[in-house]
Order: sequence, then C-alpha cells, then structure tokens
Amino acid sequence: MGLLDDLKKQAEQVKTQQLSESALREEAIKLVEAKMKQTFAYLNELLKQLAVLKPVNPLVFSMPGVADLKDLKFAESFIDYRKTRIGDVEYFEQIPFYIRWTGDANIVLERDMPATAQKVRDAFYGGGIKFDEEQVRNARMAAAGWRFTAKPVVVTDVVIRADHAKGELRINAKNLLRLGVDDFLVPAGDVTEAWLEDFAVTLLGQPGNLRKYRAVAPLR
Repeated sequence: MGLLDDLKKQAEQVKTQQLSESALREEAIKLVEAKMKQTFAYLNELLKQLAVLKPVNPLVFSMPGVADLKDLKFAESFIDYRKTRIGDVEYFEQIPFYIRWTGDANIVLERDMPATAQKVRDAFYGGGIKFDEEQVRNARMAAAGWRFTAKPVVVTDVVIRADHAKGELRINAKNLLRLGVDDFLVPAGDVTEAWLEDFAVTLLGQPGNLRKYRAVAPLR
C-alpha cells in the first residue's frame, strides 16, 4: 500500500469521526430541545393552577439573627421563554419565571448599634427584600438607633438555560431552597414527568430531590 492509499484511509477515518460527532451533537440538541419544551409546558400549567389555589409555602426563609419569613402565600407568578438560532432552526435558549410569596404582617426591627443595623441591611439586600429605614431618636432628639420596616415578600426567581453542547439544563435559582442563590446541573435525559413533579414539589417549599443536582461551583 502506497502513501496515497494511506492518506485516503486516514481521510476516511477522519470523515467518519466527524460524521459521528456531528450526529451526536444533533442528538444532544434535539434531546435538550424536547426537554425544554416539556419543562415549559409543565411549568406554565403549574403556575396557572397555583394562581387559582394560592397555596401557602411551608418553607421558612431564614435570616439568622435578623428574622424568619414563614407562612408566605402565593401572590403571583410569571413565565416566559427565549429562543436562539442554531443553524437555520430556532431552539429554546432559556425559560425565566418567578413566584412571588407574601405574608400579612410587616417585619419591624429596631437596632441600636451600627454593626447590628448593617446586619439587617445585608440580610434584606441578600434576600432581595425591600425595606424602609428610619433613624430613631430619644427624648432629647439625639440619634438612638434605627428602625427597619419591610413587607414579608420573597420572590423565587428561576432561569432554566439550555446547554445544547453538553446535553444539560442549567438552573439558576434565587430564593428556592433558602434565601440566596443556588445553581443546578441536570442532564437532559433526567428530565422526565417524575423529575418535573419533584421540581414542582421543591418550588412549593416541600422536600424534594433537586439538591442532588446542585452545582459544585456557581454557574457562569
């Protein structure tokens, strides 16, 4: 076998590998697209039902040393989707949605030290909780501390992104498992009706299995 025959054989091997990789990429794209469609349809219907039922979230949104927000009730929600073009076809790129939970009684906190007052500010800012702050004065009208007033409102804010290249759904969630941000990596093949039901249970503040998909490091 001569040099030219060797080169032809190597070229055929490269072509075969390229075709195989292309087929795998196409399969991954189709799988992720199917799961994103399924996820959007499920969540869209779920939020419609919650708008009627207005359930109470049993999860305690804790701000250690500051306050605990509990018995929050479903107030409103919103869901949307965005698409991206791959080649000549548009595919799901992300599904952003949120649920707003509210309580009845305002949170009123008073602090008399700068450090403890700052702790309250940091806790409210970290949870995305709007608040009013006023300076408290004593009988002599001298500054004596700070009074914070906040409405018990927590927004569970979630974005589900399609990673077509890796065959995954990447979830960025704020105020889902707790006050704060968590990221999750979910293989597209794991997204079944049972998985969606488990995700819905987590959204409703009940124990689920979503934690096992928690990303080790924050997603970028």
